[in-house]
Amino acid sequence: MNDEVVVNGMSLSRRDSPFANSGMVVGIEPEDVRGFGGSDVLAGIRYQKYIEQLAKKAGGGGQVAPGQKVSDFLAGKVSKALPKTSYFPGLNSVRLDEVLPKEIGGRLAGGLRKFGKMIRGYTGPDALLIGFETRTSSPVRIPRGEDLQHPEVKGLYPCGEGAGYAGGIVSAAMDGRRCAEAALNELR
Repeated sequence: MNDEVVVNGMSLSRRDSPFANSGMVVGIEPEDVRGFGGSDVLAGIRYQKYIEQLAKKAGGGGQVAPGQKVSDFLAGKVSKALPKTSYFPGLNSVRLDEVLPKEIGGRLAGGLRKFGKMIRGYTGPDALLIGFETRTSSPVRIPRGEDLQHPEVKGLYPCGEGAGYAGGIVSAAMDGRRCAEAALNELR
């Protein structure tokens, strides 16, 4: 069924694109998925699908994604025109704060404001939000204890994006290192 739109920020291997593609990761909390069978292990997957379906509807068809200038998102207004982008299926200008669930929109706005104060131009007039990259980390989290091992399977160290403990390359590497160190300490 083609009822979802998912985007992914990417950079060409030679890094010679005129676009700086990146993602802004927003945490999803257990209370966010309650209406999707919150205690059910697959609630996160249903929530993810819901967000992807919102993107499809807001995009207006095909793989067109919803888009908005960052400055307009923070001001709560629709973008009259969107700058050129590397997302070739196209964009539909919408108010993303009206598309996203409030908890995600609020966290996204807070993160953007913080980055905007730290990094000059991050929220500038050409900064653009394109759809939703909903697949940064697994929507299913494999449990682990204080010692980073699975609580029921000794010697199993769930880690990284696939286990639901990271949201990107660097955070997955850091989590993997923590788990490797925990495994080494257990062996000693």
